[in-house]
Amino acid sequence: MDYSKDYLTYTKRMVNKKRYNHTLGVVESAIKLAEIYGGDINKARIAASLHDVTKNMDMDEQLELITKTLGPDAIDELPGGAIHSYSGYIYAMDYIGIDDIDILNAIKNHTLGRPNMSLLEKIIYVADFIEPGRTSEESKICANIAYNESLDKAVLYAINVVVSELTEAKRYIAPITFETKKYFEELVK
Repeated sequence: MDYSKDYLTYTKRMVNKKRYNHTLGVVESAIKLAEIYGGDINKARIAASLHDVTKNMDMDEQLELITKTLGPDAIDELPGGAIHSYSGYIYAMDYIGIDDIDILNAIKNHTLGRPNMSLLEKIIYVADFIEPGRTSEESKICANIAYNESLDKAVLYAINVVVSELTEAKRYIAPITFETKKYFEELVK
């Protein structure tokens, strides 16, 4: 695959203006985090560029992509908010030609996380939470942690915020999210 290619063109064609502007912010944050933590800047740019590529795609199309590739059971434990990360992973692989497993995993795991995420996965997970368009106090706190303390602590902070918000709203939380939370709690002790 071509690591110098501008993959933003795919996302720009597929999402609305608001989502595209969010994507630009994630790219900016991901590059900054890759620079701080010694990550591959090109991989961070590509994964950030494509992390929401299917976000505005029709839900039935997304579900078809997932079940066709991963089987019908693949969506059983996925909350609605994570569907696009799995369909985006498949779209990037099957239609854009991304064959770098670390980039693909960063796209797939940017919403739910997973235990033992790679550096790139953590960068995209946090960059999505802290990009400049996100103006909540929690995003600002997480950015401060990410830029000045520890990427692992930033992942844990972000996942704690997500779990708290979903719990308060009485919404479904995927088991992998709890596993990820527990993993990072142990890691940052």
